[in-house]
Amino acid sequence: MAAAIAGCSIGIVAAAQAPTKTTNDGVYTAEQAARGKTVFESKCTGCHEPSRFTGEPFFEAFNGKPMKEIWDIASGTMPEDNPGSLKQQEYGDILAYFLSLNEFKTGDTELQGNASAMAAIKVEKKQ
Repeated sequence: MAAAIAGCSIGIVAAAQAPTKTTNDGVYTAEQAARGKTVFESKCTGCHEPSRFTGEPFFEAFNGKPMKEIWDIASGTMPEDNPGSLKQQEYGDILAYFLSLNEFKTGDTELQGNASAMAAIKVEKKQ
């Protein structure tokens, strides 16, 4: 019985971590993407071109994966000269900018700048 209970709780944890939305669901706002562009231009363009986060390079790396994978890289290792130095919502805004670069539709709710929100969204090529 203990094994059955353990198996059930593992299933519940896995289900809680599974993405419930995709990038096609309008998970950010246009205003947020504009803020993200401003932050990206001031903090990131010294090392990164926006084209690195669009089209096939973006989808080859992240299609089918939770946005948390992008979040972990951005919030944990960027900017390279001072990792993790941006506000959490600024990282969320930058990821919204990436979604806008890939022409995903906008929505009425901002993408929240935290790991659990990112874990709930799967990157999926634009439909």
